[in-house]
Amino acid sequence: MHAVIERAGVAAELPAWAQCTSRRREHGVRVGDLLSTWAADLDLPERERIRWRAAGVLHDALKDAPLADLQDIAGDGWPDPVVHAPACADRLAADGVEDRSLLEAIRYHPVGHPDLDALGEYLILADYLEPGRGGGGGNRARLRELLPDGSSEVLTVVVRRRLRRLLDKNRPLMGCSVDFWNRLVRQ
Repeated sequence: MHAVIERAGVAAELPAWAQCTSRRREHGVRVGDLLSTWAADLDLPERERIRWRAAGVLHDALKDAPLADLQDIAGDGWPDPVVHAPACADRLAADGVEDRSLLEAIRYHPVGHPDLDALGEYLILADYLEPGRGGGGGNRARLRELLPDGSSEVLTVVVRRRLRRLLDKNRPLMGCSVDFWNRLVRQ
């Protein structure tokens, strides 16, 4: 396991290049803790629990970086509100992280992707459902209670809400988001 992943998963430590507010960092720790709890509930080995927690801790590590810097790292094709995700995955890869599943989970956590594995899907869920997240009130808590076992049903609800929010604002959808939605409803 890469040292950056181990430090994030064990001690909730961010890399030196991280650019996020203390409030955002607290969100990442809550997401990581929720993922770690679900990994334990799923009886995953300790190494996986560390990876899952690390994905949560790291997923927004560049969320508050200047947009131009994020675009320089991630390249074209990413809407401004989500470019932090591929930039973070690319920065981790540049540091030598080779864990493709974790990198893709971080890269696609705001938009989804049809090739995401369980870590990617649960990161989407934890990011949306973590207890400190505003809005949704008791509804988010009720959805959290269904996890980790009801993940496919809850994931469909969460992705529907996220897509509906974009559609209600007349924002375009990324092709990977549409493909992810189609995969979910065909299962």
